[in-house]
Amino acid sequence: MAVIVTVEDGSIVADANSYASIETIDAYVLTNPHDTTWSDLTDAQKNGYAVWSCRILNEQMDWDGWQTSDSQALDLPRSGMTDKNGNFIENNEIPNEVINAQCELARLLAIEDRTADNGMLGFKEIGVGSIKLVADKSDRPSILAPSVYSMVRWFGSKTVLKGTSRTVRV
Repeated sequence: MAVIVTVEDGSIVADANSYASIETIDAYVLTNPHDTTWSDLTDAQKNGYAVWSCRILNEQMDWDGWQTSDSQALDLPRSGMTDKNGNFIENNEIPNEVINAQCELARLLAIEDRTADNGMLGFKEIGVGSIKLVADKSDRPSILAPSVYSMVRWFGSKTVLKGTSRTVRV
């Protein structure tokens, strides 16, 4: 079954599964002269990456404010959000920074599955004869790339995992 992208435009679109259209992601990726992966994808693949990137963005972010409707399909739009300058975001608006972040995440997911388990999972080191490979626990890219988080950090924080706590300095 083909994935169909249904864009949330701020009007609480039923069954919305993306903040960005394929056309928007295409235009965004064209501004990156180093990327050649996206343009080689089929429409079906682009649709899949668009929906997946939106889902990951919502799973990885703890957005400020609250949903404007209990029946909305996605986390945004929201009431009570402000931009980096302290200006309120309209409760029927999807900030451009969020749309751009989704575009960037879709591009990155097309290059590499950032959600995949590390191939060294369960190993500290592997050795054969005199050759020894030592695993680096920090060599995996984060699911939400720093470049993506920097676009949306004004609208919330990364989701805090169970068993951890966030420190707030006053």
